[in-house]
Amino acid sequence: MGMTKTHWLLTEACDFTTARAAVLIFFKQSLLLSYDTVWAIEADSFSASDSRFWPALEGGVAENALVLRGFLDDLQAEGCRTIEDFAALPVGYPSKVLHLIAHLVDGFIGIDSVFYNRIEDSHGLSAALREKILSQPSSYWLIQVEAGFTTEEEASLILRDKHTL
Repeated sequence: MGMTKTHWLLTEACDFTTARAAVLIFFKQSLLLSYDTVWAIEADSFSASDSRFWPALEGGVAENALVLRGFLDDLQAEGCRTIEDFAALPVGYPSKVLHLIAHLVDGFIGIDSVFYNRIEDSHGLSAALREKILSQPSSYWLIQVEAGFTTEEEASLILRDKHTL
């Protein structure tokens, strides 16, 4: 049974066509995500000149924070209270959760990413980039992507055939 995942990607471009091309290349070259199909949704993508831009961007950042909070809660449920507890995490789900947390904090896009900042390789937005966007809003685009895959396991952490040894 097919599934889809929605991502919002921030990119710098002069128009939707250029932004879409950059985002699709990004997904094609990604080593961390392998989707069967990726669509950039033009009707739900917009430059920072559009009134929908900031609410969508800030909503995506907030949703990423909720995902991160959920993973932290999962680790706490496993007994993690201090950083020293990480060394004693059992292999399996708890250690995978720690790995996902590292990706969200470090800026690697993953299946759990709602918003992804391609410009800064992060799940947030720096004050400096916010200022640039405010000064040149037509140069920054938020692209909504619908990605399709057979199962979540197949989409996560798969190296494509061309990247195998």
